Amino acid sequence: MNNKRLTSEQALDDYFGDLLLDTASDSPATIKPTEFCEPSSSQQLQQLLAQVPPQLDVEPQVVVIDAEPEPEPEPEPEPEPEPEPEPEPEFVMWQHHGQQQPFQALFFEVNGMMFAVALTELGAIHQLGELNHIVGRPAWYLGLAPLAQYNVDVVDTAGWVMADKLTNDRYRANYRYMVMLGDSQWGLACDTLHGTQTLMTTDIRWRQQAGKRPWLAGMVKQKMCALIHVDALIQMLNKGLDVNSGAS
Repeated sequence: MNNKRLTSEQALDDYFGDLLLDTASDSPATIKPTEFCEPSSSQQLQQLLAQVPPQLDVEPQVVVIDAEPEPEPEPEPEPEPEPEPEPEPEFVMWQHHGQQQPFQALFFEVNGMMFAVALTELGAIHQLGELNHIVGRPAWYLGLAPLAQYNVDVVDTAGWVMADKLTNDRYRANYRYMVMLGDSQWGLACDTLHGTQTLMTTDIRWRQQAGKRPWLAGMVKQKMCALIHVDALIQMLNKGLDVNSGAS
């Protein structure tokens, strides 16, 4: 194939290198074979996949009225100056996203790259169907998915994260699902759902500041995949920013 699928390791070398530099290096750990689904995750995943009076005739009369001088037009009031719009604030203060307690996370794959999102920040999961294409949107905007309850703005996730590594858009044919971000109308297109797993806070290498990738909350160390900072990602998408437009 002309467009080789990126492996998770290759993508992490390019996109998460600064994450490894920002934090103290951990002692090397043996990477065990990846097992994403817990016994109950299949059921959880299925639940995710699932409201005037009548006129009178009168004699005409002639009425003579002395003409009055026309009043002088009143001067038009001067328009009040419009208040200057307040400058749009930059990103809301980025907060360290470390969890104090174990939490459930959904793992999903996009063009060979793995992502994770906490279930508490997951809005829903929908199958990807026909999309309405809207002119004037960024290149990473895949289309508008009309659902019964609302419309979903679907993100070409691979195009958003790794646009400089793609040579064509054939990967889009593999998109099957939309992973909704919180209460927003943004959905991330993905290829495969790998189920849920309970993560301990020590399983994550947390970012302590926004850095160049505010959308990245941290990295799941054993699985070498990105844990999404949902609030920051929603802010970036609302502003039309891509992965290279994060805070410096």
